[in-house]
Amino acid sequence: VLGIIGHNGAGKSTLLKILSRITQPTKGTVDIYGRVSSLLEVGTGFHSELTGRENIFLNAAMLGMRRDEVRRKFDEIVAFSGVEDFIDTPVKRYSSGMYVRLAFAVAAHLEPEILIVDEVLAVGDASFQQKCLGKMEEVSRSGRTVLIVSHNMGIIEGLCERAILLEKGRIARIGKTQTVVEGYADAIRSQASMSIGERPDRVGLGEILLTEIDLLDKDRHSVTSAITGRDVIIRMHYRCAEGKEFRNCRVSVSVNGRKGQDLFVLSTDIVDPTPLTLRGTGYIDFILPDLPVTGGAYFLQSYIESNGHAQDWIKNVVPFPVLDADYYGTGNLCPPGWEANGVLVRYRWESSDVLENSTLPFRVREKK
Repeated sequence: VLGIIGHNGAGKSTLLKILSRITQPTKGTVDIYGRVSSLLEVGTGFHSELTGRENIFLNAAMLGMRRDEVRRKFDEIVAFSGVEDFIDTPVKRYSSGMYVRLAFAVAAHLEPEILIVDEVLAVGDASFQQKCLGKMEEVSRSGRTVLIVSHNMGIIEGLCERAILLEKGRIARIGKTQTVVEGYADAIRSQASMSIGERPDRVGLGEILLTEIDLLDKDRHSVTSAITGRDVIIRMHYRCAEGKEFRNCRVSVSVNGRKGQDLFVLSTDIVDPTPLTLRGTGYIDFILPDLPVTGGAYFLQSYIESNGHAQDWIKNVVPFPVLDADYYGTGNLCPPGWEANGVLVRYRWESSDVLENSTLPFRVREKK
């Protein structure tokens, strides 16, 4: 299994489209040995007017498989996808999750020599993602090749023996997965140190731009680091195109781990669905009470949209350093021998043991 990683615009999806014969390269050659089955962005590979059943046979025919071969695999494909009740429905009526489940099931079960998978697994639910990862491991163990693009370094490290880091359409690093991922983490830190105005990797229409991000404490004083269990405010400054008003806006920020994985997302439309209008310049404050993450080096990802169109999206826009503190008030974050890393939660536990001569049916310990 070979992982392909890199920043937005590095050329990951373009490379997969070239290998899948969807996009012609402007120069150079590609040598491919064996049948290729691809799962790229939602919308490719299926004919929207055909049913799920018809698309299974169509994809198989494109791979050169006979109908009797497909019939032997058909029930297994449908069962894996979980869309049995809709297999004779045109796929244009499928949700994005249903579409991806069937598309992956087809791509993985038609026994190609090379399986190519883009980031689309992010559309599926967690249980289906685990099924997909297990299937890709099975494909790899059978001696076939899997190429996967993902921004989730946990998936890349857990699944891939080797990886490629792309930068501006070129291979910046290739080798053992851990070494390449560490190089990617270094690149993230370097990129996050750039001023926001200099970022070449921002994506969107650009009529609303993020101009600055500040970290503030609960009294709205500027701070350089957040503290575990303390209130912190993430202030996102924006600038709109002169003389224009933008309706139905959404401003979001996610806290990402060192390897790019999302820990949690804050978004204006989640806690308050009132339509947001932006004009001129201003800022949005996201107030996080009792910051629920352990100490460490994190990054923020920013996103602004209007009327469903991305205006400004920047991954790893600025560092988000967090200092450890006594979150539970006990001096401990986890049991001895365990490592606290990432998100913390408030919780309590109860015991079914009954204390002798006690009228209480439970002993309760709560961490507040």
